[in-house]
Order: sequence, then structure tokens, then C-alpha cells
Amino acid sequence: MFAEEQDIINIKNIIYKDAGRIDFSLTGHPVLIIRVTDTHFYYLTISSSSNKTLHKNNYQHFLLMKNKDNKLEAPINYINLKNIYRQEINSYAPYGYVDDKLFKKIIEQLKYYQENINKDEYYDEIKDYL
Repeated sequence: MFAEEQDIINIKNIIYKDAGRIDFSLTGHPVLIIRVTDTHFYYLTISSSSNKTLHKNNYQHFLLMKNKDNKLEAPINYINLKNIYRQEINSYAPYGYVDDKLFKKIIEQLKYYQENINKDEYYDEIKDYL
């Protein structure tokens, strides 16, 4: 099964852009797919960190509450809108998703952050398709 836009999947061995380190979690890290092309998919990482810097209203993080559709483990999660990641398409099976209305809100905040605060290297590749 192939994951599509709006799906939540787990990816292993993400190299975090901000920290420059690899995620060694055995189960992987939850991510939200925001764009799929013929060869790659683009995604945003999801964190359940209670780090107080996530609570600032800086538009870098989108608050995502756990529900039956997204099937996240933590009650409160944050989508990091600062860093967009790209990966070759593999047969990742989604375990959750965000609905159309919520996805539209996430993309609107992503566009605002990328165009007004801090643009990621991959944003120009996908902005016309968001």
C-alpha cells in the first residue's frame, strides 16, 4: 500500500534538519505527507514533545490533537512547519490521516510560515501544488 497526501506514516532514520542528527527510534517517527510526486513524497514531522518552546505562538508548529482518524499516541502533538522533508517513494502503509478541512488549515499555516517567516529548501518545489 502506498501512502498519499494527508496520510500519517512512520518513517525510520530521519535526519533532522535543525539538530543534524538521526532519529534512531525502532518504530520510526510519525510524519504527515503533504505532497506526492511520481518519484518522491514530501512530509512534515509530528512531535508530541512537551517542550515549552512549542507552545509559543510563532506559527512554526501546528497543534494537532489525537483523534480516531490520526491515531497518534500522545493526546497533544505538534506538526513542525519549519522543515519540509523529501524522500523517495516506498511502500509505506499509512496508519492515520487528517481530514480535508484540517489538512487545508495545516497547509494554510505552512504557506504562511514558509512565505513570511522562514522558507525551507523544498518549499519552492511543492508550493504550486499545495
